[in-house]
Order: sequence, then structure tokens, then C-alpha cells
Amino acid sequence: MPSRYEHRLRFVSAESSRTPGSRIDVRITLALQDPGEDSDEAESRYVGEASGVGDVILEPRLAVEATLAAIGEATGDPGYFRLVGIKVVHAFDTSVALVCLRTSDDRSAQVVGAVPLRGAMARTAAMAALDATNRLVAILLDQAEDETAGGKAGES
Repeated sequence: MPSRYEHRLRFVSAESSRTPGSRIDVRITLALQDPGEDSDEAESRYVGEASGVGDVILEPRLAVEATLAAIGEATGDPGYFRLVGIKVVHAFDTSVALVCLRTSDDRSAQVVGAVPLRGAMARTAAMAALDATNRLVAILLDQAEDETAGGKAGES
């Protein structure tokens, strides 16, 4: 039987707003294709939000935190990934967002995602976080499905 989550979490949108007084609010939306369905309407959406007070430098960090919140909602494990840091570097004639995360499991693995800077910084940071996490997220989603299926099998 193929994995329920052969389709990974997909970036949908990033919204960022600033208010007078230096408050920044970021909202990231991710989607996951529902198992056995092929249409775009057959997907689950997950939203993560993060807010803080600071200047424009804070926005990428908030975008990653919002992405991790959406991932936590999708997997049912909101604390699995922790942000170590995000940095934008210039290499090979382009700017690249690097996101470093650490897992909270026994291995405490460090994962890194990298995405060239194109368009809004919140979008790029969210995409870099997805780049770092998607392989592990697929495993977490499969484990959650197995636990759900095991619970249903035990009920019958």
C-alpha cells in the first residue's frame, strides 16, 4: 500500500503585516492533499501564525515560527521542530535564505533548508522551513496515520 502522504505539505500563502508601533504579524498557510483524492478541493489546510515587536529583520524568524506552527497542526506534534536560526546569505550571485531547525526527539537531529530569495521574505523563509522539514514531516504524518488506524482497528 502506498504511503498516505506521498504528497508533502505544500506552501499556499504567506501574509505579513506591520502596524505602527513596530508590531509584525505573519500568517502562513500550508496544504496537504487528502489521501486517495486528486482534486485541489480535496486538501486539508493548516494555518500558523506568529507575532512580535521589532523591525523588518524579525519578519523571517516570525515566518519560520508560523510555518512550524502550521506543521505542528498538520502532524499533531507542535513542538517537534525548534528554530535554531535563519540567515540570509549572498552566494553565487544570489541571496539565499538558510533555515536551521532541531528536532525534539531522542536524536535531536539538526536539519537545514535553503531557498533562493525571490519575492517576499516571509514566503522565502516559509519555503526554506518546508525544505528543511518535508522529509521528516512525511514520516510524522505516516506515523500519525498508523496510530489512528491502529486505534480504529482495536475498537472493532
